[in-house]
Amino acid sequence: MSGWLLALAAPLWLGAVIFLRAFRIWLLYYLVAVVGGAYTLVLLSHQLLGLDLLLSQATVWWVDHIAVWFGVPTRTFDRAPGVLMVMIVAQDIGWTLLQVGVESSGTLEICVLTSLLLFYPGWSAPQRVRALLLGLAATWAANVLRLLLIALMLHYLGKGALVLAHTFVGKAVFFLLTIAIYAWLVTFPTVRALAPGADSSAPIR
Repeated sequence: MSGWLLALAAPLWLGAVIFLRAFRIWLLYYLVAVVGGAYTLVLLSHQLLGLDLLLSQATVWWVDHIAVWFGVPTRTFDRAPGVLMVMIVAQDIGWTLLQVGVESSGTLEICVLTSLLLFYPGWSAPQRVRALLLGLAATWAANVLRLLLIALMLHYLGKGALVLAHTFVGKAVFFLLTIAIYAWLVTFPTVRALAPGADSSAPIR
């Protein structure tokens, strides 16, 4: 989205969010707020903060060190043109290069989760902060696990497992973990709060 179009869309989005919240149209408010908030966070994290680069570097660093515990030698470097980070997974014959770009850095998922939690109606500021800290840490750890699983499968199953490891196993595990994190932070506390006689201010457990 170009700069002038973003400058035009941002006030319209903010006005819609304020209007829907003021008139307590909660479902539409949450939908509009989350979509616009997530899109804004993605733009800010990528273009202004460089968060995707920091996340990819941190993720690859942790995977590189954890993989050693499983006997999987890896190497990393960040000078490949057009990508953020590259992890080299050694195998019996040759090696496989994993390009860790914005899609694998966890930035998109973290921005979406942050928007989901920030705009969730009915929470106090301490509840939001607690949920955000737990959610960001859990999502980042889930992404580390995804990349680690891919590296392990490539090492032990060979290059032929690349599609299975990345497209199916890695994405499926990360998707399920992301759903579980949201259920843990939002769905279950909401169900408990709506139960008869429940304390709506009960903390996340």
